[in-house]
Amino acid sequence: MKNLIKINLIIGALLVLGACEDVIDLNSLTEPTDATFFSNEQELELALTGVYTSVRFQGGYGLPIQVNMDNGGTDIGLVRGGFLSFDEFGAGSHSASSGGFDDIYSHFYKGIGRANNLLNNMSRAQDVVPEAAYSRIRAEALVLRAYYYHYLLELFGDVPYTESLATSPEEALLPRESKSTIANSIMDDLDAAAAVLTDDPAQPGRVTRGFALGLKARIALYNEMYTEAAAAAKTVIDEGNYPLHPNYGELFTKAGENSAETMFVMPFMEGFATTQFPRAQGSRNRNAYSTVVPTQSMVDSYEATDGLPIDESVVYDPSNPFANRDPRLAASIILPQSEWAGLIFESHPDSLTVRLADGSNGGSNKDSRIVIWPAAFCGYLWKKYTDEEAQLIDQTFSDLDFKLMRFAEVLLIYAEAKIENDDIDASVLTAINRVRARAYGVDVSDTGNYPEITTTDQAELRGIIRRERKVELANEGFRLFDIRRWRIAEKVMPVTLYGRILDEANATMVPDIDEDGFVSYAGIESQYDLNTDQRFPNAQNRIFTNPRDYLLPIPQSEIDTYRGLGAEINQNPGGY
Repeated sequence: MKNLIKINLIIGALLVLGACEDVIDLNSLTEPTDATFFSNEQELELALTGVYTSVRFQGGYGLPIQVNMDNGGTDIGLVRGGFLSFDEFGAGSHSASSGGFDDIYSHFYKGIGRANNLLNNMSRAQDVVPEAAYSRIRAEALVLRAYYYHYLLELFGDVPYTESLATSPEEALLPRESKSTIANSIMDDLDAAAAVLTDDPAQPGRVTRGFALGLKARIALYNEMYTEAAAAAKTVIDEGNYPLHPNYGELFTKAGENSAETMFVMPFMEGFATTQFPRAQGSRNRNAYSTVVPTQSMVDSYEATDGLPIDESVVYDPSNPFANRDPRLAASIILPQSEWAGLIFESHPDSLTVRLADGSNGGSNKDSRIVIWPAAFCGYLWKKYTDEEAQLIDQTFSDLDFKLMRFAEVLLIYAEAKIENDDIDASVLTAINRVRARAYGVDVSDTGNYPEITTTDQAELRGIIRRERKVELANEGFRLFDIRRWRIAEKVMPVTLYGRILDEANATMVPDIDEDGFVSYAGIESQYDLNTDQRFPNAQNRIFTNPRDYLLPIPQSEIDTYRGLGAEINQNPGGY
């Protein structure tokens, strides 16, 4: 069933982008509507497929925009090369002319234009299309439009908003609407769509009722509408159509591609659309580049098995740092001396040869030794989505679907919204503990085999949920939005991000981790000469200017377009 859905979405999109580009693939909001289209159910479905095409948005190495954001623009990952300008953003060198931001802005507006084209013209076929099909197509288009607006809001803040089609360039010169006004409008659309749609976890590539409600919960949370966020998330939870997958690590592999936890995906299929996850994130010993990698601070963010941050835990040993840790660490990140793609991964520069998984010598390890960058470009690799099957055969591409929403996020949205409302009850703890218990592969009731959360203190729970989102959703595209809405970006971003601390066996110092989950190496840094001590490879510096960098700049090309037609659109603050 899933492959059939992928074929329909991807092949249908290619047809739309080819034969019907003048009708569906709107480059702006100003293109005319073909007067002969939208006349029957087949044409409505084809138009809807065109709306779906903007779900798939890829940047550096063909990686989803979400991975570009997490690694280029936050504290949890590192990148080399262009990644939709988030590499520039992380380095503080971006501007309104950064090409990636223009791509993002136009991409999502293209999706909105396609949705508006369908929604404004589908009534032509209303008399000949069965009512159920007509309502479903309309509902899916509403959800997709809301999804695209949601990204524009979180990246750019106030943006032009329209539900109609412009018939001239001048009509498209809309003023920026407030973020809250747009958020409320698209949440109303999501309510209307959810009333029509049904859930079918076997179709994660299609919009469902659960995804519509989950998206409403996400948008409400991001806009501090906590009562609405909790209510929408609770409906998804109570309806019970999306169980947690029993094996966390498996979720991001081919074995977990059909998981019922998945609520919406960015679909890929060999021969039609693929990513370069294996090349971008994979081991250099498997013909990959390791150009997108996790930081030491990301590794240090995973709790110890007693449920405490490593700076508070009595079971954490800095000389054996990967033992007694939250299982999501090893499930998300390829750690030194762990088996990966038939090899024992080791990024230390003293490791001269590769050891195969059976213990035999696999040859020179020179590709993972320090050259210009620290070992393996920091010493760790992302395991999430790297596609071990592809790595085993030195394949550089993958058609593994990328999950855009899964049920664990809904549980965490529910818990955070209730915490922020100071409406803390047993259901809040259950939601968090379900996610934590799954990480350990046990049921939430099996409290002796995972670190159960029991506190009802609001401040403590706020810190817990922030750490929980950081590790549960790492490398999935949530970190940038989280550190902005929590207003902690100015703390976690202007730092030096380190790669692997290469002298673990003799390590004694432990970083400080605060209530927001920020990992600080200030005390450790004072003990070493960071210019000469290779145990602390200085991978990249992050720069953050407050308040400028809480929003991306409106692309200069957009400002120039308005001015060229005698209008103005204001820029975000920050001196762009």
